[in-house]
Amino acid sequence: MKRSEDTIRILLADEHRLVRSAISALIETFDNMSVVAEMDSEQQLMTEAARFDVDVAIIDAAVISLGRLESLGQLTDICPGIRVVVLSTYSSDSFIRRLFEAGAYGFLHKNSDVNELEMAIRKAAQGERFVLTAMEPEQFVDAASVVGAAIIHENPLTLRQSEVLTLVARGLRSKAIADKLNVSIKTIETHRADIMRRLGVRHTAGLVHEAIRLGLLVTPQDTDGPR
Repeated sequence: MKRSEDTIRILLADEHRLVRSAISALIETFDNMSVVAEMDSEQQLMTEAARFDVDVAIIDAAVISLGRLESLGQLTDICPGIRVVVLSTYSSDSFIRRLFEAGAYGFLHKNSDVNELEMAIRKAAQGERFVLTAMEPEQFVDAASVVGAAIIHENPLTLRQSEVLTLVARGLRSKAIADKLNVSIKTIETHRADIMRRLGVRHTAGLVHEAIRLGLLVTPQDTDGPR
């Protein structure tokens, strides 16, 4: 495999060691890709993912809690900037919609072939949101056409980033936000920087203004809670 500073760093999460080994062996044959971590459970994902510098996470749906999909949101909190591709044989529109609402970047049906796995990783690494189901073999679909443009385009932020944005609009500083959300100041600063990057602004005043323009906030005053 050709390695460079542009190598896509990948985390694999699947309950079965043989499956992880097989997928890892395939990925290592792709140019500029490397598997840097393998995990077998949601608990391990939540406790160890932050130790690794990862661009894309390939996660079997069986690993995450499908009831409320909380772990996807938690993973983006732990590893800001990570792009998650979920593997599953279950591909109803409502299920896929919930995955994207929780922060997934891509959905890949387990019936996909090797070329589609490689393409899915590259799409996620480039920030492209996609869906590939068994109903439309060999055809990637823009996620917006499946789950709705509002989720994909009008709100480019994860659930936690939206929460941070609301607190920023209230005038809270990073330390206060970190204390409120029970995370580190560094995590909040990373979220803030990523929010600014996604909204294309360079300072807090512009951040709030752009968020209001996009409908992500109504007005700063309306986001204020009881004092």
